[in-house]
Amino acid sequence: MARRLSIRSELGALGLALALLTPLPATAQNLLDRVQGLYYPPNQGTWDCTTLGMDGGAVGVQGQTLHGVENSCTLTNAFPIPGMDAMMFDLECSGEGMTYDGGRVILVPTETGLALVRDGFVNTWLRCP
Repeated sequence: MARRLSIRSELGALGLALALLTPLPATAQNLLDRVQGLYYPPNQGTWDCTTLGMDGGAVGVQGQTLHGVENSCTLTNAFPIPGMDAMMFDLECSGEGMTYDGGRVILVPTETGLALVRDGFVNTWLRCP
């Protein structure tokens, strides 16, 4: 009986490890490919598009990472939003020496950049030239 539980535990750990290594679904990867790049928030003072993640620098998407100001979040568990060119992701974040659950974000590509829907608010980022 004890051996049977041990095998189940080992299989469960293996399944978790494989799930973490599984690539994003094709639809999520397609959306992420289209939103790769650097952005700046409109009407927020002077922002430059040469530094990433610093005060006054760019924010952006690189690979499966969403970079904000002094923090970054890994985009996981992609979920397409039916009827929209949008995708919801869970956020696993780190910043200022801490890691934390960043909740969820919906990424919506726009003509001029990217809209991020999070915690009931919509932030728009303009694509850097």
